[in-house]
Amino acid sequence: MAYSNKIAEALARASESDKAEFAHFLSNNLDREKADDARLRDYVAAFDRFAAPKQGEQF
Repeated sequence: MAYSNKIAEALARASESDKAEFAHFLSNNLDREKADDARLRDYVAAFDRFAAPKQGEQF
């Protein structure tokens, strides 16, 4: 079964620095009052969880 979620696939292939840059972008534009290092780490961790293939799926 092919993985069909293109966002998850892109996040799975992204480098840690790309994910951190995207987290900064989201934090600066969506979450200004809560922008701190812990929030950024939470975003990157969420990207990793979202990008993880479900059971039986593969890239």
